[in-house]
Amino acid sequence: MVRAFSVIAQLLLVALPLLLVMPSLFQFSGGSIQPWLEPLFSSLLLTITTTLLAAYLALQAAQYSLVRFSRLTAILSLPHVAFAVGLMFLLSPSGYLVRIIEAVTGWLPSPPVGWPLPEKSMVTLTLVLVAKEVPFLLLMIAAQLRQLPYQRWLLQAQSLGWSRSRSWWLIVVPALLPRLKFPLAAIAIYTVSVVDIPLLVGPNTPGVLAMVIFEQQYQFNQAGSIMVGVGLLIAAGVLLLAFNAASIRMFLRFSQRQRRVKTKSPRFGWTAGISVRSVLVVVSWLVLALLLLHSIAGGWFYPDLVPNNWQWQRWVKEWPYIQPLLWTSFWLAVVSALLGLIAAVAVLEWQRQRQQRQLKVWPLLMLLIPQLVLVLGWQQSFGQGSQGPALVWSHTVFCFPYAYLVLHGAWVNYDERWLYQAQSLGYSYWQSWWRILLPMLKAPLLMAFAVAFSVSIAQYLPTQWLAGGTLPTLTTETVSIAAGGDWRLASVYALMQAALPMLVLLGLIFFVDDIRLTDAAD
Repeated sequence: MVRAFSVIAQLLLVALPLLLVMPSLFQFSGGSIQPWLEPLFSSLLLTITTTLLAAYLALQAAQYSLVRFSRLTAILSLPHVAFAVGLMFLLSPSGYLVRIIEAVTGWLPSPPVGWPLPEKSMVTLTLVLVAKEVPFLLLMIAAQLRQLPYQRWLLQAQSLGWSRSRSWWLIVVPALLPRLKFPLAAIAIYTVSVVDIPLLVGPNTPGVLAMVIFEQQYQFNQAGSIMVGVGLLIAAGVLLLAFNAASIRMFLRFSQRQRRVKTKSPRFGWTAGISVRSVLVVVSWLVLALLLLHSIAGGWFYPDLVPNNWQWQRWVKEWPYIQPLLWTSFWLAVVSALLGLIAAVAVLEWQRQRQQRQLKVWPLLMLLIPQLVLVLGWQQSFGQGSQGPALVWSHTVFCFPYAYLVLHGAWVNYDERWLYQAQSLGYSYWQSWWRILLPMLKAPLLMAFAVAFSVSIAQYLPTQWLAGGTLPTLTTETVSIAAGGDWRLASVYALMQAALPMLVLLGLIFFVDDIRLTDAAD
């Protein structure tokens, strides 16, 4: 029975999505590659920078004891769109950080020209993506560290006179990186194909490749040109996966050479790795506070630290429009997350029974293909205006691999002796499974559901292209309003978009007291 459920889940959530995309890939017609070269270069540069920075910062922070999960609730619950909107309020040329500097020093009586973080730039886009990917990598690192005796390795290396930093980077990280190849590959593919964040904070010229394809999709007589862009996006994805694997191999060779060197090895970073998490936590709470402040602000002129007046009626006026969006986003996320979690449990249970502990490529395949390519193919198969089952299915396709990633370590490494002892007391295998295994894995199960829920809330392309505006969610409306330039109204919708994952993650903390990242992830 487990095998049947596992096969059905993978057929519906991996094989079927691929089959629906195949016909669109063979509709290529003539088109010039030249107009796509500049956005292609921008996308590759963004992706490589984001992936390397996120990996470095996450590994630097992880060498110290991981903080309690409750301290990272804000950053984990903030969808990319809400985080991007709030970060603009914090770091833009007239943002709150510049206002604080002016209040303290008096150096900036007007918004500075040439500020390094303008509202729309490649630097700003990279910062948003890096800040959102580091917590995900921390979660994946925590899951893998539970399977390694890394504390013993560190003690042994330090007893030989190595510093903690050198021990971490040359002993633990080489064992950890191969286990992170799929999460790092997923970050790379997500970054090269993301659309909603570049629309908000990315540069207009040159835009990244996925954003240009998205914008041309709404123009007539562009089918041939779009397929050229899609082909380049697929090629970029393959190139990035190869770059990801090559980078890991290069680091392993470098660390192997450095271990033989008796002199002090090069430093990989500062010693205060905890500061990475601290900065992320502080920034996330500031983003939430500024979203709330802007949502009720009236006139607010530079360089004032607080608004000149308040407009509470903005919430009253918008609530009738927000309420149906809130309900749609909630039920869509709950159903998709539950289906994705059930599918992940079926696949992992079959894998555990066969004593296969390594991550499998097939369940993660939807994370290794650019999302824009997938959704464009589904749109051509289903047509626009798809509601109900088709939309839930599209969200579940992306919830499933994330649930599989988060739940994998805890599930496949579960100690079978607990089940044997329960069966020796007269329980059947499935009674033991329900009464022993599931309660013991409550934390990773709830964490996997929370992550899958957040993934569904953040979905923009599937909802926008498949529903065709007939079933809007908080995410699609936030992007639409923010892209139109009404940032204060966008803050209302962004705050509500962040509220749903926040409530789910706070509920997780309530049901699993004093949860740590390592407990939740593995």
